[in-house]
Amino acid sequence: MSQSSPAASLREGSLSFIEVLATSIALIGPSMTPILIAPYMYALAGNGTWLAYVFGGTMLTFVALCINQFARRSSAAGSMYGYVSDHLGPTVGGIAGWTLLWAYGFVAAAVLGAMALFVELLLHGTPVHLPAIAIVVILATVAWQAAYRGVQISAIVMLVLEIVSVSIICLIVAIVLRDHGPSLDVKQVHLVHAFPGGIGLAIAFAVFSFVGFESATAFGAEAKRPLVTIPRAVVGSVLFASAFFVIATYAEVVGLAHAGKPLDQQTFPLGTLVGAYGIGELRLPITVAALFSAFSVCLACITTAGRVAYAMGTAGLLPRAFAGIERRHDTPNVAVTVVTAITLAVAVGALAFRVAPIDIFNNCGTLSSFGFILIYMLIAIAALVYTKRLGAMRAADTAISLLAVLFLIVPAVTLFYPVPSPPQRYFGYYFLAFLAAGWMWFRFTRASD
Repeated sequence: MSQSSPAASLREGSLSFIEVLATSIALIGPSMTPILIAPYMYALAGNGTWLAYVFGGTMLTFVALCINQFARRSSAAGSMYGYVSDHLGPTVGGIAGWTLLWAYGFVAAAVLGAMALFVELLLHGTPVHLPAIAIVVILATVAWQAAYRGVQISAIVMLVLEIVSVSIICLIVAIVLRDHGPSLDVKQVHLVHAFPGGIGLAIAFAVFSFVGFESATAFGAEAKRPLVTIPRAVVGSVLFASAFFVIATYAEVVGLAHAGKPLDQQTFPLGTLVGAYGIGELRLPITVAALFSAFSVCLACITTAGRVAYAMGTAGLLPRAFAGIERRHDTPNVAVTVVTAITLAVAVGALAFRVAPIDIFNNCGTLSSFGFILIYMLIAIAALVYTKRLGAMRAADTAISLLAVLFLIVPAVTLFYPVPSPPQRYFGYYFLAFLAAGWMWFRFTRASD
């Protein structure tokens, strides 16, 4: 997930392309997909899960190229809210910021549910028992304190944990594919049970796996040759994540085909795989690495959403209190606190109604997809306006923006039709109501100025 802009004390030109790319990939948290997202994807798309990631990766590559219209011309750390607001006007910019608050807030709530699940897995078989609500409250409080005090996620720690986690997953994938042999899994090639079905909804949910690919734009002050390094890292992180997701989910479907329960019935599919292939000692490190990866995602989302709320408060789109700065730590304390409180309320409220942590993760992840699809569409349009104003718009630039929008329309439509099963069938209307509330609020604030 995207982080806030780097502090002024960070060294200029200190990060190579490989370091920026690796850090950007770490902020995506790719290990979360085969560990937790894949079962839900399989429930929607069946053996077409890999295809959903091929489509999603292609779609977001075009979005990345749109983001690079800004990144390759300016090394200043930017945000999608700023890009849209600067080039599509304050009203559309306000909707973009409002949408980002929805998207990042629900991602944070989703990974709170994931962390509760991981802690429960770690405590299983021990005399220690913590209710899921207590786990969520403790972890959210720690994340809030870190964001409040301005403690940046250590790039080194994130990289090490994610590299360890991804390396273990690659090892498992290699063992599964070696055991399967060189032949392709015919069912997946022929997309058995993928159509008709929820492959469109799976593409929308696949966006949840990629969130954070644009985070390389936060390293403008540190990257060597930033106008070259950052655009390459934005696209490179999407390409790496796409390949990783396609291969990992393909291997999981293959490996679990004879495990008694298919992928969509697995709570912790990699745990089942390591047991089935006689490498059960990897279960603990996978769980620990996934917990820390989820925490990094949660903290990054709270930090980023807090900065968006702060910017909107400064612009007068939210109450002026959101523009407050805590002088001791120089952080937008009010914005960060409100974002954390709302995120925590969503997770705790769901747990209070006996929603399982895995369902919180899946449902909040789906809800976040609405926001990201809309903001990515706005970015594609803003990129077109930006290049036109510069007098630098080429036919290729127009094609890239149009293709990005066309690709995004597919998951946008399938979030509503065919009508999903409950509770997902209501999610689109929740999002539309949220947008309407934001639009009315912005009209009210303009009228009162």
